[in-house]
Amino acid sequence: MSEDGRNEAAEGGTVPEKAVDLRKTRSIRFSDSEWDEVKRAAREHDMPAAEFVRRTMLGLARGPEGAGAAPVPLPLGPLIERTFRYAWFLATEKRDAMLREGRGEEVDRLVAEARAFQETLGRSTPD
Repeated sequence: MSEDGRNEAAEGGTVPEKAVDLRKTRSIRFSDSEWDEVKRAAREHDMPAAEFVRRTMLGLARGPEGAGAAPVPLPLGPLIERTFRYAWFLATEKRDAMLREGRGEEVDRLVAEARAFQETLGRSTPD
């Protein structure tokens, strides 16, 4: 078990420590003028300064040939998140309207198709 006990599984077993990968507070020093620059750049990218620093440093550390998925360029991250939230909101509103109209079977069919497509994407391997 980890120090904070967050790697315990619901059934009483444990989750491998690597699978949990919890974030921890790290210490880094900036002068006031440097931190002002970081905060300004973070505002331009519509994100908190800490997230800006984390994404920027991980992008540099991973480099262009880094393992795993390529990091999202800083200006696109907040835009992608906002777009996803709007799409979710609109889809939820449309689903609720369809259910009120008695179109539950159609909603179920659309959800099943979306889940099947999601599974297909999960099995796909990048070229």
